[in-house]
Amino acid sequence: MNNVVEFPTTDRPITESEIAELHSRAFRDLEGGVCDLERMGQIAQDLIVQCVAGEDGYRDLELSTFAVTQLAKMLRDFKDQYYKRWHGELTGAS
Repeated sequence: MNNVVEFPTTDRPITESEIAELHSRAFRDLEGGVCDLERMGQIAQDLIVQCVAGEDGYRDLELSTFAVTQLAKMLRDFKDQYYKRWHGELTGAS
């Protein structure tokens, strides 16, 4: 991940404002993916809650419920942090 943002080739030095614009555009471009991930986590959580376990599948249901619930929570937190950063309410590494 050396080149997270591709910088344009130019004969002159790239300015700080051009770098900031490239980073902000890359950040904005993540929004669709962030929202899709969070929604998929929510769908998975809703589906797992609707599962009815057989007598022999209780442990598997328990583990999958835990994993999906944790995933959904992590995705919600990630989306919340994304929007807090977008609105300037959160800065720095998380």
